[in-house]
Amino acid sequence: MKKKRPPEGSPKAQHNGNAISTQHKRIESALRSHPHGLTTIELVEQFDILRPGARISEMRWDMGINIKSVRVADTTAQGHSHRVVRYVLMPGRWKGARRTSNG
Repeated sequence: MKKKRPPEGSPKAQHNGNAISTQHKRIESALRSHPHGLTTIELVEQFDILRPGARISEMRWDMGINIKSVRVADTTAQGHSHRVVRYVLMPGRWKGARRTSNG
């Protein structure tokens, strides 16, 4: 029998180590500790972020975090080379961020 996921707002979903908000915090912390940035592959393999592009987009649009994207080549743990994105945390607020009702 297939196990169901808890609803988004439930306490169990909120305490999940892979909740979206937890992934956002993990990415921000990782980028702060890596000033030259991290690639999509590094975020997946080292920080357990399965959809880095989606999480980065949410962080930009919804949270206003200024993250620069640079196309680079990187290699997976299996030795395969790929064209991916390197994400670099930049100072200031991302210009495309949605305005909140408070701001």
